[in-house]
Amino acid sequence: MNLRRWLPAACGMACMGCGVGLISIYGFFVEPLARTFGVGVAAINAGPVALLLVPAFLGPLVGRLVDRVSIRRLVLVGVSCSMLSLCVSSIAPALWVAALGFLGFAVGLTLYGPVVINGLMVKTYPGQEARALAVAAMGISVASMILPPLVGMLLAWLDWRLALALLALGLLVCLWILVLAGIPAHTAAAQASGRGAMDGALMYRRAAFWLIGLCVALGLNASLVLGICYPPHFLNQGYTVAEAGWFMALTGLAGMTGKGVIAWLGDAGHHYARWVAAALLLLQTVGIQLLLAADSAVEVLPAMAVIGFGAGAFVPMHPYLNSRYFDAANIGQVSGAQMPLFLPFGLAGAPLAGYAYDQLGNYHLVLQCLGAALVVAAALAIALPGARGVPVAK
Repeated sequence: MNLRRWLPAACGMACMGCGVGLISIYGFFVEPLARTFGVGVAAINAGPVALLLVPAFLGPLVGRLVDRVSIRRLVLVGVSCSMLSLCVSSIAPALWVAALGFLGFAVGLTLYGPVVINGLMVKTYPGQEARALAVAAMGISVASMILPPLVGMLLAWLDWRLALALLALGLLVCLWILVLAGIPAHTAAAQASGRGAMDGALMYRRAAFWLIGLCVALGLNASLVLGICYPPHFLNQGYTVAEAGWFMALTGLAGMTGKGVIAWLGDAGHHYARWVAAALLLLQTVGIQLLLAADSAVEVLPAMAVIGFGAGAFVPMHPYLNSRYFDAANIGQVSGAQMPLFLPFGLAGAPLAGYAYDQLGNYHLVLQCLGAALVVAAALAIALPGARGVPVAK
């Protein structure tokens, strides 16, 4: 393997881990924020809605930019916006200021999140999309293994404000160095030049567009809500914050294993992509049922491993499925146009989960509903037409 050729994929891994991967630690800040600002858990749980609301509106625009301008510039602007916004949240005197800071984080994340990084992978590695997408997505798993224990220890020693500020500034410096070293300045423009944008009306008339969008919206939103629920759920079950962090780290390790399997398989099984996606969604449902039935740490561990493997391997499925049904030159446009489909589930999921916790004192009903949502997502994946005649980049 040419290591230099895979440098952009490694950089994409870092961006995914220090972007989407940060969602894995959100749950650790829920109760400290609720105490600081004197609000309920439901109010703080509404924060991640911005992570779906902002991409839903900006996604189509960002998707077009991926096919037209330098991805390096997009990523650098996004990283700066996100991390500086988290610093603002760390010194916020009121909840509305913290909310504005988190909104800025969501805006920045859209510029270096999945639509942009996955677009870079598909354009940079034609014919090796699955492997490149899986490598980039491994960043989320690495973050899920490292960040929860790290943040758990920081919060045991420091105030949440100082812990958040140190984390944001450290990631800002690291990401700037990695992006400048790993992402070519003109990759996106060079790959997309001379290729016409896909006709919007044609894109929206294809059943695959809607089935993939809805399937991934349900699947990824379920993972988002699960990540928020984990820390309070484990604390409610009598485990410590540190133990909760290690449970989540196991999920990250299992998720990396799942992505590794996808990378190892590569694009050899692209004709069966819909079946692979459905199997991964159903596997998470099995893991949730095991978690609900767990009475001890010994029983929690396999449940988290099963959930983590399925969720981790499913992360690259959005761009991978799109690459089976749409041309690589328009992958950013297609993925961006699907982002509004995430909105209904994102608006309802996290706040309803927080409301259920406030009312019931636990997340048991929420976990059951998430399992049902994953079954519906699997059915949507199975309903996809065959992709044997799909044009792929050469």
